[in-house]
Amino acid sequence: MNICIGFLFSLTGITSLTEIGQYRAAVYALEKFQKDNSKSNITFTFEARDIRSDPIESYRQALDMARSGIKVFVGCYTSACRKAILPVLEQYDCLLIYPALYEGQEIHPNVFYVGEIPNQQITSLLKFTIEQFGKKVYLIGNDYVYPRYTNQQIREMLYELDGKVIGEKYVPLGHKEFSTYLEEIKHSSSNAILSTLVGESILPFYKMYYELGFNPEEMPIISPITTELEIQAMGPKYAAGHYSCFSYFQSLDIPENDLLVKGMKEKYGLDTVISSVMCSTYIGVQIVLDAICHLQSTERKKITKYLYEKEFSSPSGKIKIESNHHLSREMRIGKAKENGQFEIVWSSEKQIFARPLLTNTLVDSMDDEGIWKVLVDEMGREVSDGIIAVDQDNKILYTNPLAIDITKAKSGDLFDDANLLDKGYEVIKRKMRKPYNAFLIFLKKGSAKTISQAKEKYQFGNIVTYNQAFQKELRIASTSSQFDANVLILGETGTGKEVLARTIHEQSPRRNGPFIALNSGAIPRELIASELFGYVEGAFTGSKKGGSIGKFEAANGGTLFLDEIGEMPLELQVSLLRVLEERKVVRIGDYKERPVNVRVIAATNRNLKEEIAYQGSFRSDLYYRLNVFTIHVPPLRQRIEDIPYLSIQFLHQFHQYYGKGPLELCDSALQMLHSYHWPGNIRELKNIMQRAFLLAIHEPKILPLHLPEDFQNSSTIKQHFVGNLKYVEKQMIEQVLQETKNMTEAAQILGITRSTLYRKMNKWNIRKKRSKEQ
Repeated sequence: MNICIGFLFSLTGITSLTEIGQYRAAVYALEKFQKDNSKSNITFTFEARDIRSDPIESYRQALDMARSGIKVFVGCYTSACRKAILPVLEQYDCLLIYPALYEGQEIHPNVFYVGEIPNQQITSLLKFTIEQFGKKVYLIGNDYVYPRYTNQQIREMLYELDGKVIGEKYVPLGHKEFSTYLEEIKHSSSNAILSTLVGESILPFYKMYYELGFNPEEMPIISPITTELEIQAMGPKYAAGHYSCFSYFQSLDIPENDLLVKGMKEKYGLDTVISSVMCSTYIGVQIVLDAICHLQSTERKKITKYLYEKEFSSPSGKIKIESNHHLSREMRIGKAKENGQFEIVWSSEKQIFARPLLTNTLVDSMDDEGIWKVLVDEMGREVSDGIIAVDQDNKILYTNPLAIDITKAKSGDLFDDANLLDKGYEVIKRKMRKPYNAFLIFLKKGSAKTISQAKEKYQFGNIVTYNQAFQKELRIASTSSQFDANVLILGETGTGKEVLARTIHEQSPRRNGPFIALNSGAIPRELIASELFGYVEGAFTGSKKGGSIGKFEAANGGTLFLDEIGEMPLELQVSLLRVLEERKVVRIGDYKERPVNVRVIAATNRNLKEEIAYQGSFRSDLYYRLNVFTIHVPPLRQRIEDIPYLSIQFLHQFHQYYGKGPLELCDSALQMLHSYHWPGNIRELKNIMQRAFLLAIHEPKILPLHLPEDFQNSSTIKQHFVGNLKYVEKQMIEQVLQETKNMTEAAQILGITRSTLYRKMNKWNIRKKRSKEQ
């Protein structure tokens, strides 16, 4: 059995210096695994694509390989490229091994994150920097996802360490002129420069630092990105004296690393150097190939389940794969030497547990305040709320990522709720119980009652919405209904595109004519032409006697709805375009042209512009012929104002069908519906409401217990937290103690020291369980 692995690396572009090394490590890892497992019944090959440091190119190449059947990918160095291919991974249920350090603000079921994250890397760097050089730090990075999010977390961590950000600058990717920035840094009071520059920006920054006469003994560059690879490219003298933090350095003296270094030099030459991201790539390829061989499968769910809690020896030491799709590992800080290698000057000496999403606090030294910060962050993600902690003067102490996206505010700013109501957010402020001298602010996308009451509804046919964005789209739909011009409806699966198309027809002068629907994605490609255009008797094997008219003729005088138009085969698009232009059809096997008077409405969940630009799988002339009126149907998660109305509407439909049952939802049940993210959109809401209706058929209202378990768990966490934060803390400690083997493991998972854990157990009168520890 042969299995092909997809490699997505920038072999050209602004980050190619780093990614070419990753590509080489991936090739070496695959070949070495193949050699070491030569008796296996599986042979591995790879297909490499150059993503050119470009998110759009990453998407295009990943989509093409996924369509060809590749299920496992390795690569995508920048977070922008990783995020760009997530829709492809979801659509084709593929797995990405992501072998790069990153900002730690993601846990995706289709990704394994093999690189370091901030609570492992940045926390270690900051503590070392403050202890060795001082508390004043200047931040400089490229202007994209990783530096922005990482520096937000650095601000939070420095706040806890009583440190200070002296300056913060961002430059475009590939930027090379740093004299102005370095002059500003030179005249600042900074003790160290923390650089999140990547790719082509790294080399000129270090060189300019050197040429301006900076002294690394007084103000070093501290980096979570600069490796042996960049040092080799710039020249060792420019990097000497500066510091980096990784789980791996080439100078690491362990047998597994000796083998890696020897093998890479034999394959690529004696001047080959190995970086941390190269080592992570090697590790990622090895563990996923091992899983595939063991399982005899490339199924994503099987691979992830197999890898959970596995421990491996690696060139960077012992690693553990956690169920949060990240690696726990030992961390090290290295000082660059004149020979281009690093002298390891600090080590954690034990694995640091990977804590994605919970990394904007110093989790290994939390006090009481630290614990509630972690709880806020975790709970905010569970119930989809933006949450901000402020002091008595309304100064922001802490924000979870969703609140950052909503407000664009950061720690140290004053919280301002102006314009939040206009954006559809309800602001709820709650005082923390003593001893916490702070307030929690919940940014909710309106409540079940207030949202619908706050805005006027708009109705087009039987479609009702309180959402302003959807109202604009429905006004376009209303206008389009009065003309015969073609309409293209865009939106995710389950948003109600066919309902909208039917409503346009019913509100048009063609309302008395037929409405015919055809799903291009549900019909075998060899039958679509006969379905659309019809056929004559004997046109092909299996054709029925007398032939048959097609959908175009059936819709004569009315509307033809072509759903999932993006799935239509390219060769058939030419015929469709001709019919739209000439208003005539020719049945398959016939020569006679038959005039048709049809208004066409098409719909798709695909981005047809990208299909045209990057795939060549959709004709641009057909796109512009269909795209006279374009209507975007927003997903349900962006129009939660409509959930109360839609839910009641569904209940009335079910009540009419069954002749009994509830017609209302209680407020808490509605709140649960608002907190859910609705990947299946309105179709999923209807299914959920039907299930709840049948469970509550003898009750007057839908209650929380009638909703699925996912909804109930989300609400329970929220109610416990808002009602009594201390009780949540007590519950969490009790649960962790029950699920762990000893006090050390429990303290590690909670992110506190053992002494703090003992103190809290005494505070809450939690009995110590029997331990193997002495």
